[in-house]
Amino acid sequence: MNCFEIQERIVDLIIGDIDPEEKELIVAHINQCPICAEEYYFLSECIDACCSCPDFEENEGYWEEFLVSVHERICLTKPKNPFPFHIVVPIAAGALGVMGIVYLLFFRPVPKQIAQPKPEEYDKDPVYEVYELSPEEQQEFIKMVNQKYFGE
Repeated sequence: MNCFEIQERIVDLIIGDIDPEEKELIVAHINQCPICAEEYYFLSECIDACCSCPDFEENEGYWEEFLVSVHERICLTKPKNPFPFHIVVPIAAGALGVMGIVYLLFFRPVPKQIAQPKPEEYDKDPVYEVYELSPEEQQEFIKMVNQKYFGE
């Protein structure tokens, strides 16, 4: 038997509504499993407390309803997530998106002009005339410049 099946039968074990063979299996499991042992001791204390009341009347289905109500109370006492991430995260993402769009529409830098037309005065510059020379004329021009400025 697994822990779920054992925990289903703990109430029957406590009130004595169980077969002897099944009782031996459940007791052996409870002795080995700390989770089921904790459940057994908790439920036995609860049942003892309920049975010690003078107004206690056991009717059919009482223990099943009792077990369900105990589990419901345990589920209700589980801690809730204190911060609502499921609400805050979409709102923050939307706000960032809106800020990005506003930035692109109103605050982005204006792109600079990349290509500018060449002024006409550059066409007459003698430096550019060198590129119009043939390769032999360019070599002759380089020799003249080297002789004049570097003494070669």
